Amino acid sequence: MVKVTIDGKIYSVDETISLLEILQSLKLEIPTFCRDERSEEKLGICGMCAVSIDGTVTKSCKTKPAEGMVVNTAAPEVIENRKKLLQKYIDNHHVNCLVCEKAGHCKLQEYCFKYGIDKTIPNSLDLLPIDDSNPFFKIDPNKCIGCGKCAQICRNFQCNHALKLKNTNGKMHTWANKADNINSSTCVSCGNCVSQCPTAGLLPKYKNSFRHWETTTVKTTCGYCGIGCQINFEVKDNTIVESHPVLVKPNLGLLCVKGKFGFSYINHPDRLTHPLIKENGVFRKASWDEAFNLITTKLKETSKVYGSEAIGAFSSGKCTNEENYLFQKFFRGVLKTNNVDHCSRLCHSSSSAALGKTLGYGAMSNSVHEGFDSKVILISGENIRETHPVLGAKVKHAVQNGAKLIVIDVRDIDLSEIAQVFLKINPGTDIALVNAMINVIISEELYDKEYVSNNTIGFEALKESVKDYTPEYAEKICGILKKDIIEAARIYSNDIATTYLGMGNTQHINGSDNVTALSNLALICGNIGKERGGVNPLRGQNNAQGACDMGAFPDIYPGYQKVDDLEVKEKMEKFWNVENLSPLSGITVVEMINKIAKNEMKFLYVMGENPLMTDPNLHHVRSAIKNLDLLVVQDIFLTETAQMADVVLPASCFAEKEGTFTNTGRRIQRVRQVVTPPGEVKIDLDIILELMKQMGYNQENKTPETIFNELCEITPLYNGFTYPLIENEGVQWPLVDGKGTEFLYQDLKDLKKKFSLIPVELTNSIEVINDEYPYYLTSGRVLYQYHTRSMSGRVDGLNEKCPEAYAEMNSKLLEEISKKDGDMVTIKSRRGEITVKIKLREGIKDGLIFVPFHFSNTLVNDLTESEFLEPVSKTPEYKICPVKLI
Repeated sequence: MVKVTIDGKIYSVDETISLLEILQSLKLEIPTFCRDERSEEKLGICGMCAVSIDGTVTKSCKTKPAEGMVVNTAAPEVIENRKKLLQKYIDNHHVNCLVCEKAGHCKLQEYCFKYGIDKTIPNSLDLLPIDDSNPFFKIDPNKCIGCGKCAQICRNFQCNHALKLKNTNGKMHTWANKADNINSSTCVSCGNCVSQCPTAGLLPKYKNSFRHWETTTVKTTCGYCGIGCQINFEVKDNTIVESHPVLVKPNLGLLCVKGKFGFSYINHPDRLTHPLIKENGVFRKASWDEAFNLITTKLKETSKVYGSEAIGAFSSGKCTNEENYLFQKFFRGVLKTNNVDHCSRLCHSSSSAALGKTLGYGAMSNSVHEGFDSKVILISGENIRETHPVLGAKVKHAVQNGAKLIVIDVRDIDLSEIAQVFLKINPGTDIALVNAMINVIISEELYDKEYVSNNTIGFEALKESVKDYTPEYAEKICGILKKDIIEAARIYSNDIATTYLGMGNTQHINGSDNVTALSNLALICGNIGKERGGVNPLRGQNNAQGACDMGAFPDIYPGYQKVDDLEVKEKMEKFWNVENLSPLSGITVVEMINKIAKNEMKFLYVMGENPLMTDPNLHHVRSAIKNLDLLVVQDIFLTETAQMADVVLPASCFAEKEGTFTNTGRRIQRVRQVVTPPGEVKIDLDIILELMKQMGYNQENKTPETIFNELCEITPLYNGFTYPLIENEGVQWPLVDGKGTEFLYQDLKDLKKKFSLIPVELTNSIEVINDEYPYYLTSGRVLYQYHTRSMSGRVDGLNEKCPEAYAEMNSKLLEEISKKDGDMVTIKSRRGEITVKIKLREGIKDGLIFVPFHFSNTLVNDLTESEFLEPVSKTPEYKICPVKLI
């Protein structure tokens, strides 16, 4: 610490940080254009932060404090310097403030007003061309002041290097880096540069005309992926007109293209605005009373004639915790069935099962924001830059700062280009690879002996089980060089390592074992219970974790309390004031469809899910659904599933309700009503409450907050949580001494039981390639679309960036089938066929085809099989599907 005098007062300050940071920490108003408080890099371009230091005007961002330094932040020479700089900026600026969309939100305008700069530009100013190529924003060099902040954000935080400063005729301005325009550059349209631009140099392409002083701002949680980004929405006339990231955990001021620009679906004319009832195959408008009466009448009739087991319900990873809790309470407590499941069954239930068995909690052990500071990162079966873009940016930031990255995937991805080791694996051979890494780590004695001895059981059995999985053996199975396996093992064991995993691991017949193997790897290296470590399955939907926590599974109550535990059953009956809760586990999503196909289930209620696109073997699903006496769908659009429904209930989207989401990192976050729903749309909670009432149950708590308090009381992981506690940036479960848990198992000495090392063996997929079906099809997500496109498919810019499905193949495969890039190809499995355009991608594994699953006119799941289920979690085998090409 050193003593400095600032504006006449003496302070003891940290000499290792910049003077600007110290001045800002003292709440002194220091103007700046180029400063980003998250960045360690001090650009020092704009010069506005200059102050008087010992009588000399000096940039404070480039200066560190020294003993005895005298600083004056408002000396006459400081003010004069700021005025000269502003005059220079405004003289080279296209001043059309009366029609500029940034008016009222422009730092240059604000500072010129504050310092009395009123000179406008000369009429002879030559305007430079505007880059209007990107569907979401434009670059206007005439409004740019050349501060470099946008390029710094792209370089250091999004890590895409898509922007640079360019000198055109003596004017410095931002422009596309190594490309003719921004749309043909490496830009991923995240808009983080746009959010931080101090002028209109980078400007969103607004769908609605507004002035910033006409808007109100509401903070909420993003409704897309599971990261849980905090967003400030600007609202005018009950319409969201702009989105800005909030500088809090977990996103720390970052958004992706969908969070920044993908909100126009909320006011889309396709929104459902009133109930629909199908008569003679055609929907007609109905009243809420009519819809409720039809549903409750059929529920009572089904229960009486066929029993409660003939009723099924799909809850939703898109709905709030409060809605998921109340939904499963309705079906369990009122209708007496445990046939409640949701989309996590199809994605990450195998990771939940595996981690619950090996570690204790079936969730991410660490936090999203830790990605910035990781030292060693293993990414397995997860295209993180496209599926969870903000976390992907943090990982790339860590790699730029020296982190070692290992990528395991069947095709090259954004991050594989910068990975220390890229393990391009044969589909379905993950266990052999991970066991081989464990083999190397044990044989070379690189494992953490003390940690293993103190905190785990089963090491000797694990050691014995991997002895035959040598790098040479795995090389033959996995199609990876043994030297790369050895290098990956040595890197992983050299420092604290974090593991991120996705559906490339879980959507296999041996999905739970895949995750168990990764858990074994993390445990022998002592990576559990440490910051920047852990095993971290990444949830795909905004509240997939919360839906799991709320008991939207057939075998658990909220908080993973087993339905067949009689003590828990009695507790729930008393708490809910009900009798005769079923002690029998219900059945899963796929099992419900199979039961419907056999006419053994007559009523299905689907809230916020689209199984007519997401379930495997869609021919089977479509045929089965026709057997129902009544299908009810509660959603915001007439999805593929809603089109087959008998009753459609118009629901509210995330921006139209209050409540909470729980992100993929266990962070419970507030969801706030930004706009009111359109037409006759009801809040989802109100729909469920009305059904409970009409079925004779008195639900005392009826508001989101009181329902949250109720669920926290009965859900052990949520004990102690309140809305005020999570108000700012959310808090991660469980609470310990009133504080959230950023990474699990922190106090290893207090573990109730040791972690389990469980040997796993490689097993082949049930359906494998042969002469008739010689290739493997795999599917997944892409950056510019989201799940079944009910939301993203109604955003023009996202459709422009990714308008249709495609089939990725490498040139070797194209040569085999005598096709070329851009040709159409028919992909046929034992269950169906699709026709799609070929997209050449050299980095994909030989003999493999990748098709995104988002598009309803190219239904990948017409090809996949519903009979092949992972035995523990009953997750379908999505990632390996033998096909032929025609």
